[in-house]
This record gives sequence, C-alpha cells and structure tokens, in this order.
Amino acid sequence: MRAGLRSRPWAGLDVGSYSVKLLAAHGSRYWVAEAPLANGHPDATPEPEVVAKAIAECLASARLSPRSFRGVTLGISGPDVIVKQISLPLLDDSEVGPALRFEARKHMPFDPQTMVLDYQVVGRWTTERKLDILLAAVSTEHVEQHLEPLRMLGMEVDILDAAPLALTNAAAHGPSLPTDPHILLDIGHTASHLTLYQRGQPFFSRRLDFGGRSITRAIAAGAKIPYDEAEEWKLAAGADVPGLRVEWDSRELEAVSDCLRSELVEELRRSFGFYRTQGHLPDPLRISVSGGSARLPGLFARLGELLGEPVMLFDPLQGFTGLPRGGARPASGPQFAQALGLMTRTA
Repeated sequence: MRAGLRSRPWAGLDVGSYSVKLLAAHGSRYWVAEAPLANGHPDATPEPEVVAKAIAECLASARLSPRSFRGVTLGISGPDVIVKQISLPLLDDSEVGPALRFEARKHMPFDPQTMVLDYQVVGRWTTERKLDILLAAVSTEHVEQHLEPLRMLGMEVDILDAAPLALTNAAAHGPSLPTDPHILLDIGHTASHLTLYQRGQPFFSRRLDFGGRSITRAIAAGAKIPYDEAEEWKLAAGADVPGLRVEWDSRELEAVSDCLRSELVEELRRSFGFYRTQGHLPDPLRISVSGGSARLPGLFARLGELLGEPVMLFDPLQGFTGLPRGGARPASGPQFAQALGLMTRTA
C-alpha cells in the first residue's frame, strides 16, 4: 500500500555556493546528504544545470526521489536578501500584510513592487500598542534563479526561507545551544551569516564578506601553494577521518589564525558593538559556530581565544540518533545548520 502524504518526510534544502545540503525527517526517521557543486572557478556562480545535478546526487545518496517529500523548504541567501525587525501599530492579523507593504518602503533600498515579502510577528505589546515584526524581502529575479534548478527536476518548493531566519530557527531547535540568547555564526563558502536572537530584545542579522574561500586563500598565501592545493589541504584537515596531523604552529594553520584575526574578529566585534547600541548583550556572549569550515580542527577554539569569548561548535546532527535512512551519517555535520532550520519550517 502506498504511504500517505502525512507519512512522508519534510525536507530542508540548503543550496550554497560550494555544495548542496539536504536534511529531511519524519518522526524518528531522518535522511541526510551533501553533494559538492562542480564549479569551473571557485568564485563562479554555478549554473542551474550544475545545481540540479547536485540536488539529484543528494536525492540518490539518501535514496529518495523528487516525489518522496510531504514538503520542501528551500533556503535563499545573498546580498539582496534583507531581514529587518520593524515595529507597526497594534493591528489585527488580517491588517498586517497590507500595512507591511506600505511600511516596507521606509526600510528597504529597493522598490517593494519588485520584491517578494514575508513576515513573522515576534512580539505583540498591547500596553505599548505596537507589533514587533521580522520583515524578509528578496527580489523576484533572485527567487526565480533559486527555483529554476528544482523545476528541472520536477520538484516543487512549498516554503522559501531567508538564510538568517533559517539559522535562527536552527539555533532555537539546536540540541547543543544555550536556551537564550542564540548567537550563531555560520561560515559559508563565499560569505558568513551572523544571527542574534533573544526574547524581548532586537533581532540582528548581518552578512559578512568572509567565508571558507577566505580561509583557503590565506592558506595558499601563507604556505605559498596553489589555491587548489590549499583547498585540498583544508578539506583533508576537516574530513571525518583526517588524513593528516594538523598543528596550530604549522604554516597552514598559522595562516588560518592570521586570517581569522584580520578578516573576521574585528567585524564580529564591530557587529556586537553596534548591537549594544540597540539592545542588551549578556557577558560572556557564548557564540556558536557552524558551516563547513567549522570542521577545521580547533577553529572554533582559536576563534574564541581571539575574541576573548566562549565559542563552541554547533553540530545540528547531534539531535538525531541512529543511522539515517538510505545513507551514511557524517561524523560531524556543522554544515547542516541551515538545512536543519529549513527542515523545521513546515507548512
């Protein structure tokens, strides 16, 4: 007998600039897979056909098909993805949408008519007669670019979610993060996302021009080796079963340390300093780090030393027990943070 729709898993699909991550779950069952994007150049935007092929590889690895899911939530990110917390007068739920499109003109550098808007009410303050709302906006063109590879596979997307919101959701559902506040730094390939959420305080997200390729370039320059060789070294060092011994006094990891200090630490300090002008931050901060580059041995500990704050590794797969259906489970999975947040956003 064919399984009913409610017995199928819901999938979170994170299409990054380096790889595609799939995380799906239903009850105690889960599926996890990752497939690299075969780019001809490390800085090139992958073509839709390349993305579609990587998604298909994830499905095959997890032994799933495009029709296996009850629903799919797709992440969307980029410099034109905007997430802001704004306030509106106290309104009925039916009045928020129309009012928001008018209000959005005051908060976005783009014409709202060319944007796809979504929102979530995060605070309703009757005594102050106001609503706190998370506004998410992205260009229609950007949305279409993200949907095209899935259409090639005959897949439908049920929910589109901005990366900062997905990461906030991951932090809220993460098995190893403090209850409140949630400070998560997700280090992607071309950029990183810093998200900060705590109840009763302003929501904050920032896209940083720092990523895994920044680390690879630093290794290449510090060790005087080609970019491709530096990338191979980084992947080997962060592999499930490392193929080489790494020490922080090596040329490669000294370059990583210098890169963190010069390109990331000061940006984080500026971000936290800006937030303190708007809301309260606890002391110490207790920052969690995710993303593929977080798998480098000791990276989160070294970042904590440079910041002078506790930094821990966020591995969203710790919340799942046993082996996944149809595939092998990675020994460590900080790169699945966004996929977790997407998966938990269901219709």
